[in-house]
Amino acid sequence: MNPKKSILLILFFLFFHPMNSQIKSKFFKNLSIEYGLNWVDSSGNQDPLTIFKVYSDIAFTLPFKFEIDYLLNNTFELYLSGSSNKFLSNQFIDSRESGQSYTYFAIDLGLKHAIVDVDILSTSVVGFAKVGIGMFKVKSLSPSANIGMGGVIRLNENTDFIISSEAKFAIDHKYLDSNHFQHFIGLKYRFRIEGDNCFCPY
Repeated sequence: MNPKKSILLILFFLFFHPMNSQIKSKFFKNLSIEYGLNWVDSSGNQDPLTIFKVYSDIAFTLPFKFEIDYLLNNTFELYLSGSSNKFLSNQFIDSRESGQSYTYFAIDLGLKHAIVDVDILSTSVVGFAKVGIGMFKVKSLSPSANIGMGGVIRLNENTDFIISSEAKFAIDHKYLDSNHFQHFIGLKYRFRIEGDNCFCPY
């Protein structure tokens, strides 16, 4: 190869490789993952606190949830989550005993917005609201509009404790595939450290 072309090729690589690495680094710095347990209430009771009253009607078999978050700026975060659970045959769905077991799956996409940040015993606690859309299945696949709220408790530089509740409104509301509540508790791992940027209201 011509020496001049070789030099130009090397210079091109040396110039663009750091830029590409910086873009990748920034992308991964804004990523975080959540994993934990979820409860699903489709009993037909419109009170989101039902979970504390009639626990026997709450789905808590195969209760796993995994979520990927991307920080847009300090106050907004995109999320994509997948969750599974299972209603047992003796549990109530839409005010009726189901009579058989049903496996629950959901995929949700949306936006979180940090609305309040307080320090409790030198620990940062962030409250957030969330809105989004999703697809879920009890008997058949159904779209939903979702709204919820939650809290983030900082454990260390990269790990948070997460708790949230979400109301999911079925677009095609019908028996079994109907409006329901989903509650979540788990951990969040941030690829960035808190000093780089934060999910906070300012």
